Amino acid sequence: MARRYEDEQDERTREEGVLPEVEDDLDEESHRRLAGTRRARLVRQRVVFAVVVLAVLGAGAAAGLIYTDRWQPGSSATPSAAVPTPGCVPPAAPPLLAPAEVTVDVLNGTGRRGLAATVAGELRARGFVVPDVGNAPAATGPATAVVTYPEASLAQAVTVGARFPGAQLVADPAATAVTLSLGDGYQNLLAEDALVAPAPPVDPAAAC
Repeated sequence: MARRYEDEQDERTREEGVLPEVEDDLDEESHRRLAGTRRARLVRQRVVFAVVVLAVLGAGAAAGLIYTDRWQPGSSATPSAAVPTPGCVPPAAPPLLAPAEVTVDVLNGTGRRGLAATVAGELRARGFVVPDVGNAPAATGPATAVVTYPEASLAQAVTVGARFPGAQLVADPAATAVTLSLGDGYQNLLAEDALVAPAPPVDPAAAC
């Protein structure tokens, strides 16, 4: 124990440049220099300790990233979360037009006689312009109605389809007019205060 005390005193003497037994005899200026020396030594110790702690923490963080396969040594890229790819978003339906602004041909795609003429009369009574009525070249199928339209006439097609529950809209670049083909699922037109606008079809090339 005595030997350890002597070693500590020798170390203190070398660092501070003053003997312990004469410390009390120093003047005020010497005391200030001695205090400054002690503070500098304390600061150095704290800096060394902080550097060691940061090095240990950094090594631990790197080891954790390597363990979870989120980072590889030598890679300049920082780990980041995967960016989700947005899915297809259906386009919003345009606002409905007044019936008088819509021209539509009506075709019967079912085996029921006179259906196209009956529906055309009801549409005219509501203000639609119906120039042509006839039979569809092929059966429409189980759908209530299929509305075929040129791309520039989407609003007109939606306005027609809103009168038929479950109506399907089909954009046809070759079409020159809006055409309503009645299907086996047709029962009657929706009331004007209960219209349901059908969703426009999604164009995979444009929306995805």
